[in-house]
Amino acid sequence: MTEQPDRLGSAFRSEIIAQKNLLPGLLGLRGFAAVAVILFHLVHITEISVPVIFQFIAVDFGKGVHLFFVLSAFSLMHSTERTMHRPDWVREYFWKRFLRIAPLYYLIMAGMILWPRLVSGAWQFDLEAILLNTTFTFGFAPWTGIVWAGWSVGVEMIFYAIFPVLLMTIRTREGALLFVLVSIVITYAARSSLQIHYEHTVSEYGYNWAYFSFAANLCFFAMGMYAYRLVTTVGNDTQVMRWLIPAASVTILGALLLTELGKQLRLPLKADLIAWGVGLAALCTWQAARPSWWSANKILEYLGERSYSLYLLHPVVIVLFKNRVQDLYHLLLPEIGTYAYFACAAFVLALVLILAEGTYRLIEVPFIRFGRKASNRNSSLPA
Repeated sequence: MTEQPDRLGSAFRSEIIAQKNLLPGLLGLRGFAAVAVILFHLVHITEISVPVIFQFIAVDFGKGVHLFFVLSAFSLMHSTERTMHRPDWVREYFWKRFLRIAPLYYLIMAGMILWPRLVSGAWQFDLEAILLNTTFTFGFAPWTGIVWAGWSVGVEMIFYAIFPVLLMTIRTREGALLFVLVSIVITYAARSSLQIHYEHTVSEYGYNWAYFSFAANLCFFAMGMYAYRLVTTVGNDTQVMRWLIPAASVTILGALLLTELGKQLRLPLKADLIAWGVGLAALCTWQAARPSWWSANKILEYLGERSYSLYLLHPVVIVLFKNRVQDLYHLLLPEIGTYAYFACAAFVLALVLILAEGTYRLIEVPFIRFGRKASNRNSSLPA
């Protein structure tokens, strides 16, 4: 394993990531992913339009969720592998993951359950849905999620559950590449077979199970694991890291965002997500090994630090302020045209950031610190 140069460190002081584990380029990508998803949902929830030149926001910025998947796998490899010498590393891993995800998710889930009860006096969710969400097993069932946009949490939790086995099994770059190839076959098969039931799942559950199931997203996690193995086995000053990986990232993602490549891959082959996975994995590899100013900067690192709160809170804010956003859009539309979208985006981002700062300070940070202290205390005990 190659030593990582000092440039991978960061002057940014994270409250939720140990400084030795902090990769500024990847933290910045988390911030970008969160903002991308917010901008995407702003279009589709409020039904306002973006300027024609920025149509990729409405079409492809939802892939910020898949960037989160790649980042999660990379980050877990980076933070967990170094703890495997501890006798209780698996227990510590699950405890930290639970405290990272559950407190904020439970808070928003409680609000989603209780609010309809307070407003209409009726329960909106049945016991089955509540049980599946409380145990984080809803990712195994076609959409029984309660928290809006929470489908990705269900997918993530399945990966978290199997990650220790994968970490103990896939120990080399070659093994990680084999896992990528197997995962691509599984992802392609899942998308193709589940797409047959598209009309049924959309009519009954309101969304496409071929897109949101764990199997249909497995390749993103596999590619994140391979990206980590690549970064830790290939020198950061080699031609591969200096030129090949950045060029692959820019070329693939640029083509997917700015051309019809994604549509062409999706219609006959259902392989668009695989292409996105390769491009996003290359992006993560690049920014982990050689972070750029546009990713590793104070603004995106700040947003990345709060990305979980931003992600879970933004659908609630957009829905609650939908009428206000539409009013603002139509007020500005005669003056600046569809560029009014960006004024609406600034308004929504400001609201989400205010709320996210509160949940970050009051929920995320205290529970993560608690989990870290418990792990440090246990790791100091004699084996």
